[in-house]
Amino acid sequence: MNPESHDPAPSRSFRICAECGRPTPSHSPDCVNCGARSLQSVVIDEEARAEQRFARAFFSRSSPLTYAILGFNLLVYLLMALAAGGNLGETLVGGADRATLIAFGAKTNELLHEGEWFRLVTPIFIHIGLIHLASNSYALWIIGPQVERLYGSVRFLLIYLISGVGGVLGSYLGHALRGDPTIPSAGASGALFGLFGVLAVFGYKYRHELPPAFRRSFGAGVLPVIAINLFIGFTVPFIDNWAHIGGLITGGLLAFVIPYVAPGKERVSPLGLVLAAACLLVIGYSFTRAYLQSGPHLARRAGNLEGYLDGVNSGRQAMAEALGAGGDAERQKAAKRLGDAVGKLEAARAPDARAETIRRDLTAVLRKQQEIFRGPSPGDADQQANAEAYDDVNRQIREWVAAEGVRLGLRQGSDKK
Repeated sequence: MNPESHDPAPSRSFRICAECGRPTPSHSPDCVNCGARSLQSVVIDEEARAEQRFARAFFSRSSPLTYAILGFNLLVYLLMALAAGGNLGETLVGGADRATLIAFGAKTNELLHEGEWFRLVTPIFIHIGLIHLASNSYALWIIGPQVERLYGSVRFLLIYLISGVGGVLGSYLGHALRGDPTIPSAGASGALFGLFGVLAVFGYKYRHELPPAFRRSFGAGVLPVIAINLFIGFTVPFIDNWAHIGGLITGGLLAFVIPYVAPGKERVSPLGLVLAAACLLVIGYSFTRAYLQSGPHLARRAGNLEGYLDGVNSGRQAMAEALGAGGDAERQKAAKRLGDAVGKLEAARAPDARAETIRRDLTAVLRKQQEIFRGPSPGDADQQANAEAYDDVNRQIREWVAAEGVRLGLRQGSDKK
């Protein structure tokens, strides 16, 4: 006898129809006996229709602010490249110099301490190099439309701007802890991490309202992206990860406070118009302040700083040689150097009023030294007085560099965020 002939028939799953009371296959939504639909099938179909309605409403929404910000970031970068001068192609690829970054509104702790609060906003739209701009633009192109479709354009702009400010404040804290108040920092990634924080909290806050597919995409689905980017920020030295953390926390908090716009209910209220106008005014005011603070200064610097510094350095070298001159031959040689330096200083145009004072005072010191050398013999009293005047000019130069060095590009270092 074949033992296999006694195996039971393959098992099937059945349910009892609530209408006719007879068994029917559980995989079929309709009863094979009376045609009645199961309650579970009705629920599943309704969930599928709700998900389709949500998806259609979500993907049919426009996201104009995301693309407007992308365009504005590109415009600012191009203007910075033009303002930086030099080889435009190299500047576009490599980015603007530090003086141009500061002139357009990059943040340093030192300048914030001096009351330039507009630098809480302007760095959000400034990028240090082409790769920096491209990477942040790609991230905004991917995540920006998602948040804008969920919250609407006005709330998206508010979230982006406040998250960006939170990123700048995070950068401020990081630089304060590291003790480097003069390093410029700029970039949109604080605001971008704010958008990541919004999606993470959104998925948790509205987990009972979202269709399953969207619930998986938001919330926990965003956490690996956040973790990977934070890890990269901690391992790459020049990335300002404190800005990322500040933006992430700010965006998460905003998601708890600001409600999203449910599908089919998008409209612009009077309050929304006021908020949008306020955000645009803040951005416009901040860049206007940056221009008034540094724009003309940068324009003068482009053509004047090199010649001015050359004149100052020539004067200092000539004065150092004159103070060390011992014999008549050395004094004659030094006097000629002094005359050449005076000519350079008189031809130079100072980049600001303080630099002009230095130019005049240094020229006076050099001329006085020439007069001393023209006399029968250098008088000790006159020489001592002129040496003290020269020391005072050097003190002015140090103070000027300390106050204007970052703005003029005389200091190094910048952080991307």
